[in-house]
Amino acid sequence: MNIEKNKEERKLRILASIIREYITTAVPVSSRSVAAAMGSSLSSATVRNIMAELEESGYIEQPHTSAGRRPTDKGYRQFVNLMARRLEMEKEKAIILRDQFEERIRSIKDIIERTTSLISRELKHTGLVMWPTMDGVYLKHIELVRIKAKTVLAVLVTMTNAVKNYIFMVEKDIEKTQLKKISNFLSSNFEDSKLSAISERLKVKAPGSGNSQVTKLASSALEIIDKIIEIDIENDVFMEGMNWFAMEPEFRDPKVSKHVLNLISDRKIFGRLMQKELPYRGVNVYIGSENESEILKDCSVITSGYDIHGETVGRFGVVGPTRMDYESILRTIGCLSDVISKKLVELSK
Repeated sequence: MNIEKNKEERKLRILASIIREYITTAVPVSSRSVAAAMGSSLSSATVRNIMAELEESGYIEQPHTSAGRRPTDKGYRQFVNLMARRLEMEKEKAIILRDQFEERIRSIKDIIERTTSLISRELKHTGLVMWPTMDGVYLKHIELVRIKAKTVLAVLVTMTNAVKNYIFMVEKDIEKTQLKKISNFLSSNFEDSKLSAISERLKVKAPGSGNSQVTKLASSALEIIDKIIEIDIENDVFMEGMNWFAMEPEFRDPKVSKHVLNLISDRKIFGRLMQKELPYRGVNVYIGSENESEILKDCSVITSGYDIHGETVGRFGVVGPTRMDYESILRTIGCLSDVISKKLVELSK
């Protein structure tokens, strides 16, 4: 049964190749051209035999002796039906993926965890998702807590309900009452503002050596916001599905799989990669040696961006062996990019 199915799939692939080339060139297509387009997956002899079968079935025809083949109306119909089925499957896939984000999504952390889990489960590879960059984070509320002398805990709540904690040192000790005033100052004056924009506006409010209460608050607030941005430059990257590597034939040797897992578990590699790609929202594909990191020479990495209100603020992706189903992964990644972006907008309302 599988043999017959595989033979039928090969026929459809060759028919699609003939039609695509004929649409582009308007010149009858030779078996040599089809074999070249198919790469090393099929031999020239196999291509010729299948083209003969397609001609016998009425899907392609030879306009005159010694010419290549061109599609018939029947061939075009078969191709259109095939594309329609694929589009319908993609639509169903998109609906399934979208539905996965409809339940119990209350924060960006939920979205990140759901995305990595979906990538791992659906694509059977390791999923990667980076937190939004500070440049794309909109402040909802901030609480500042004095831990000890010159040490502050900042609890930041964003418009997407993400909660992040930062511990850092300040130049001068700040009392609890003053930290409360700074918290209120930031939350009341800069709600719905980007952290990077808050920093720029505070630089205007706190220039020189002014002694007014507002100037002092702005100066302290600026130091705190800049500390948060500095800490967050190396974006957190969530990963799930590392176990898939151990199941791939290329990595079945326990020594090899352990070595690969130890190497690629360094999240900073992917954090730096995706940070460098911003603000690009489109898809990037790195295959084997195309990866800048020697660590990933036996892997492929596919990444895409997500945005909030049309501005790309983070990226996510897949890492696996070079022998991966690129077509399926690219379709899924494309769907997820739209789903994540829409859900982030909903959370920020």
